[in-house]
Amino acid sequence: MPFQRQILLSTAPVPRRSVVLLSAGAHLAALVLLLALPHCGPHIVPAKTETVQAISGAAHLAYQRGGQKAARPQSRSSLLSLRKRTTPVPPIGNANVGAALLTLRGHAKAATAGMVESLKARGFWGFSSEQYDLPSQTAGKLPNISATDLPPRFEQYVTVEVTIDEGGHVADVRIVGGEAPAGVQRRLLAAIREFKYTPARRDGTPIPSQLDIVVHIPS
Repeated sequence: MPFQRQILLSTAPVPRRSVVLLSAGAHLAALVLLLALPHCGPHIVPAKTETVQAISGAAHLAYQRGGQKAARPQSRSSLLSLRKRTTPVPPIGNANVGAALLTLRGHAKAATAGMVESLKARGFWGFSSEQYDLPSQTAGKLPNISATDLPPRFEQYVTVEVTIDEGGHVADVRIVGGEAPAGVQRRLLAAIREFKYTPARRDGTPIPSQLDIVVHIPS
């Protein structure tokens, strides 16, 4: 009979000491974790509250930080009074006069532009479809502005825009180029307002026009 070696193994082996210690440590750690969980919940930080208050009838929003007491909306009467205070005040005087002057200035500017184009066409082609006559001054004189009326070593060219109506009267004057002391400007504009002209004409019909007067100061 051949030799046979048999090793008998127990169905319930005795665990080693290291295994027993490791198992006891794991159980102890699990127990500590279970006891600590109720005290280690998530820490929730309350968010700051922000209040945005819309004021009825106003064009802005009132912003307030959390913890501050929201301001009461303004009353309707206070808002109405605020609107009244911010409403532009209409200019004193007859508004129709200003509107009429602006209209006349626009017509004079357009008629002058047509006059210039006609003169260019006549100079290039020798003729034009419309016949224009330029305005010509018949009365008036520029004031004499001496060096004693001006700051030392002052010299300037001042350009004055003159608007002439269909009757040849100066309807408007204004300085559009150069500078001069306020007193000199008043004297110059007052004198030009008294100028008289033969009005410009288109095919024999009087039309408004504009021209520039360049004045050397001192004169």
